[in-house]
Amino acid sequence: MRLRYSKKDGTQMEFELGERPITIGRSPEADVVILDERTSRVHCGVRFWDGDFYVKDLKSRNGTYVNEEQVDVAKLHVGDRIQIGSVVMLFEREPVSVDDPDKGYYSILREIVDVIEKPEVENLRAQETLPGTDEPIRIITRRKKRMAELAEDEF
Repeated sequence: MRLRYSKKDGTQMEFELGERPITIGRSPEADVVILDERTSRVHCGVRFWDGDFYVKDLKSRNGTYVNEEQVDVAKLHVGDRIQIGSVVMLFEREPVSVDDPDKGYYSILREIVDVIEKPEVENLRAQETLPGTDEPIRIITRRKKRMAELAEDEF
């Protein structure tokens, strides 16, 4: 997710959001610095919590607004407009890369399913035989082990 906004000179700015909380304000110590006389030194914060992003006003003089409503704390949704002083930020999803057209939602979901369905390997070692013997290592996955147990139960 990201915040996108325009500076007074028209320059487009973007700030990528992650799991680390950020502060927005006029102070040079803020993660996102807004040079606006209506913005407090540390105006508000944005944090990721329980799978969602939230904005919290940090006792600013002029308040923090989400979609033109003043808020103390608000859960953010894609497309929300956050007003801080006279600056309006747009909360949006990162665009899908045009360089990698195969990385759409379907491809990402397929990768997730592949990871979930991939059986975990137990007792895997970087050698071909058991230590101190000439017996080869047998790699038994949980799926193979469960299938063998089911086959034994049927007979």
